[in-house]
Amino acid sequence: MTSRAGLIIKNDSPYMELFKSKTLISYTQKILENPIDILLDDSWITRIFDWADENKVDELHYINKGFNSKYPRGLPRNKKELLELEELNLSKYNLTYLPREICNLTKLKKLHLYKNRLRFIPKEINNLQNLVELSLSKNNLSRLPDEICELENLEVLALFENSIASLPTKIGDLKNLVKLNLLGNELRILPSSICNLEKLDSLSVFNNNLEYLPNDIGNLKNLTELLVNHNYLVELPQSVGNLEKLRVLWLYENRLEELPSSIGNLKELTDLWIYGNYLKTIPNEVSSLSNLKELWLSNNCLIALPDNLDKLINLKEFNLSNNKISHLPCELASLKDLTWLEVDKGVSLSNNFDEFIQKSVLSFN
Repeated sequence: MTSRAGLIIKNDSPYMELFKSKTLISYTQKILENPIDILLDDSWITRIFDWADENKVDELHYINKGFNSKYPRGLPRNKKELLELEELNLSKYNLTYLPREICNLTKLKKLHLYKNRLRFIPKEINNLQNLVELSLSKNNLSRLPDEICELENLEVLALFENSIASLPTKIGDLKNLVKLNLLGNELRILPSSICNLEKLDSLSVFNNNLEYLPNDIGNLKNLTELLVNHNYLVELPQSVGNLEKLRVLWLYENRLEELPSSIGNLKELTDLWIYGNYLKTIPNEVSSLSNLKELWLSNNCLIALPDNLDKLINLKEFNLSNNKISHLPCELASLKDLTWLEVDKGVSLSNNFDEFIQKSVLSFN
């Protein structure tokens, strides 16, 4: 029997079953309201505080950035403040590991771990479902846990200057990712699923070991910046011409021998840097890039230039040095916005360039 508030309830009575149900509902509600306190004791919080003390992590404070802006640094030693934390900045503490208990801070939206000595990330990272920004740059990471691909709200992922040789095959599951920075790693290939990141605005993979880009790279319809310089690219997929919002394309210091004609479809392109390759020709379609402001073709094997360069009406900088071009087409002199032109000393100029020389910088390499 059970006695409650002066009542005697038999254990096998319907009232006892109702009492048990109400108790279970009340307990479940407490779990939902505060899962960390109910499901785990406070020892995990103590472990975080001990780890922070051992690694000389500062007490949470705010640093003035100017213009009435501040950013946080350090970790609070107050339980309530820790559990409510939305931004955690643990950058530049020389950390060698991250305790998995950090992944219990489920209200985190931004986690900064820049410039430490981390070799791995706990697989429990997928608990941080509110995370929108994750900075892991300048660490010693060689791989990422597959669970990182479950961070459905992630918008910014910074991984530059690590030793990452491959990405999780499900990287394309990060459907809300807007910026992905992978420069300075050891990537040889990009998984095809990366082409599923439909919201991606900026992709930086320069200073890696890439020989090819995925054939479906053109699926990244919202991409405005693609930085692939300092790799080993031997060709570009035709689908690159589908990147209709692309404004900046860096391809310099690769092994390209030709460009796809589809590059002429990049009507929003303003910066095209292709110097330091093995290009012998440039497709005529480049002349249709009417928004182009910077065109760098130096250090290639060019013997001629595309036709109709006078259509590049917004061109401001044009570098042609260290090629095999013997003369410049006279229509270049008609480009009114062109203020800087660099060519080899032996290149012949027509009389059309007399006026151009007076108003612009003509540099001989």
